[in-house]
Amino acid sequence: MINILDTYNELDGEPIDSKVEVSLSSDKLKAYINIIPPKNGGLKPDLESIEQALGKNNIIYGLDKESLIDIPKNPQYNKNIIVAHGIKPVNGKDETFELLFKTIRDLKPKINEDGTADFYNLEIVENVKKGQVLCKLTPPVEGFDGMTVTGKKIPHIPGKRLPTLLGKNVEFNEDQNIIVSKIDGQVDFEKGKINVNETLYINQNVDHSTGNIKARGNVIIKGTINPGFVVETTGNIEVNESISSATLKAGGNIILRKGAISSNIICEGNFNSSFIENCNVFAKGDIEASYLMNSDVKCGKSIKTVGRVSRIVGGNYTAGKNIESYIIGSPAGVITSIEIGAESDTIDRQQKLLKEIPQLEKKMDSLKTLITLLHEYEKANRLTNEKKKMLDEANFSYMEISNTIAKGKEELAKISESIKARGYGRIISHDTIYAETIVRIGSLQTRIQQNLYNKSLYYAGESINIGNA
Repeated sequence: MINILDTYNELDGEPIDSKVEVSLSSDKLKAYINIIPPKNGGLKPDLESIEQALGKNNIIYGLDKESLIDIPKNPQYNKNIIVAHGIKPVNGKDETFELLFKTIRDLKPKINEDGTADFYNLEIVENVKKGQVLCKLTPPVEGFDGMTVTGKKIPHIPGKRLPTLLGKNVEFNEDQNIIVSKIDGQVDFEKGKINVNETLYINQNVDHSTGNIKARGNVIIKGTINPGFVVETTGNIEVNESISSATLKAGGNIILRKGAISSNIICEGNFNSSFIENCNVFAKGDIEASYLMNSDVKCGKSIKTVGRVSRIVGGNYTAGKNIESYIIGSPAGVITSIEIGAESDTIDRQQKLLKEIPQLEKKMDSLKTLITLLHEYEKANRLTNEKKKMLDEANFSYMEISNTIAKGKEELAKISESIKARGYGRIISHDTIYAETIVRIGSLQTRIQQNLYNKSLYYAGESINIGNA
């Protein structure tokens, strides 16, 4: 519709002042002015008219004062000019975390340098130590609110804290930004929680699907340990089924619910098994089984067999205190050697020395032969610089080994004296000790000449004596 008055004014040439129009961006973070130019000598915009227009539209925040002052000096017409800026809200950042252990196990066999596959060391267990850092957290960032050019606050979304990651046996550090383990054990991440478990439960056999097991803490195996596999732990080991040709090493106790055949077993604590056949066993604590057969057993404390078939038959058995069984030896004359009187550490050291000294003596013999040969070269003036160096090294090695052997033999003698001074336990049979059984107590040894019934053997008066069980 045509404004008749405006048309008349234009025709009449009446002056028309400039006009200031105000507009906002859709998010109200910017304010614009658009100046309609004056006509017929009307007034240009001034700061007051601009401020009045802004005030009528409630533009009160983020005004560009310098721009407002400059616009009347150099007005630009029919153009949107930004004169105010709001502040965009900055949302916070949620707390984040970084796990410092593997959560996904690659159970593929490793490929050895020779191209063969290693199905034994799959490393399915993630072991951690007490105090080990398991997780680092980046705290949430708060963020801040925004503001429109009309002075209205625009709320931000603050960063959120994570649900607690603390599971079993873990804790925060003082600054609450690191999670550490409270114990030695195996770590896992289940249902959003970090846990360190004292006991690893294996609800199957230890076989090619698990590989060897090396764990901190305890291990409980519901099945068996297949031949050739190793289970090693700093804590206890418990196996529900019998094992054969396996290796067990425990920093605590070992319990085999159904016995062991042809296996190697080492534990720092007690060893309890249904039976032991053709095994090598070393335990610092007590050993108990229904029977022991054709095995090499060393025990820091006492060896005891219990039950209907309680017997020790064939093999070598050494204990720090007592050895007790219903039957010891065999009516068939199978050689059974029984020894008491040494502590576990002493037994261990004694056995190592008894093994190492002959090996060193054999090495000395080889060096002696080599030295003799090189001396023959020397007498014949055929000793080259290379052979002279070889002779010097051989002489040095010979002296070093000779000193090591001398010290080893001296230590063995001291071990024997310490065992003798400490006193001994008893060898006890509640049924029969068969003839041909070899008995050692301290430095004394005897072979049983005839069957003994319900008797015990003990050290007294510099001899091995026989008493009632």
